[in-house]
Amino acid sequence: MTRTTLQTPIDGTQIVVDRSGLASGPTLVWLHGQFGALDGLPGRDALGERFDVVEVHLPGWGVADGGDRFDSIGELASVVWWALESLDLGRVSVAGHGFGATLAVELAIQQPGAVRSLALAAPFGMFRADDTGVDMFALLPRDLNPHLYTDPQGELVARHFPPPADAYEKGLASIRRVQTLGSTSRYLFPIPDTNVAGRGYRLADVPMRLWFGAQDGLVPVSLAADWQQVFPHARIEIIDPAGHMVADEHEGFAAELAASIESLGITN
Repeated sequence: MTRTTLQTPIDGTQIVVDRSGLASGPTLVWLHGQFGALDGLPGRDALGERFDVVEVHLPGWGVADGGDRFDSIGELASVVWWALESLDLGRVSVAGHGFGATLAVELAIQQPGAVRSLALAAPFGMFRADDTGVDMFALLPRDLNPHLYTDPQGELVARHFPPPADAYEKGLASIRRVQTLGSTSRYLFPIPDTNVAGRGYRLADVPMRLWFGAQDGLVPVSLAADWQQVFPHARIEIIDPAGHMVADEHEGFAAELAASIESLGITN
């Protein structure tokens, strides 16, 4: 894996890109969720045997500095496009989880002709007043985790959020949480509705696949029907059991992601 730090035209704002896999293959861009990169793209090694994998660290999530100059998800999408174009990737398939999936939709709406396909795991962007999901900004980790994972005491949680060994590490973990969710709040607080429904016509020709966790407490599974209505050409899967971290909890995620890209018969 090679890591590249891009200094954007916006003062002090960075985008960091990890690149791995088959350099001559179709390009798959992965956008992390609201808690940062965590383990990175699920199934990265297997996907790297078939794709040129580009994992983007968004500005403001810890690895890349900056991000406080943006006031809208559209502005963030524009600077991510700047980074992808700087790398001269050509048309790309874009995938993401949670906030990353929400940003992936914004990228596609801005430049649908530059996106070969979209793969979205538990995307924000639509909202139901009668089924809002929990407020991730208000809950303590112990109260939020049951809405993220089907097993909130399991190995996956321990890997994503290792128990601090002492008070110092506990303080660092708290700072990290404030930093990542603070960045997310710029785009999804107070209501995580980015008006995808009103702009979805832009994606009528973009192949789409989506996954929702049946036990997701942040992005209620009821929203799957709303996404299907706006994007009737999309293939939507409801994974049971899985919570909000459906990309990590669903064992078949990487294989299905690869299949959805390769079904297009694409080559770079």
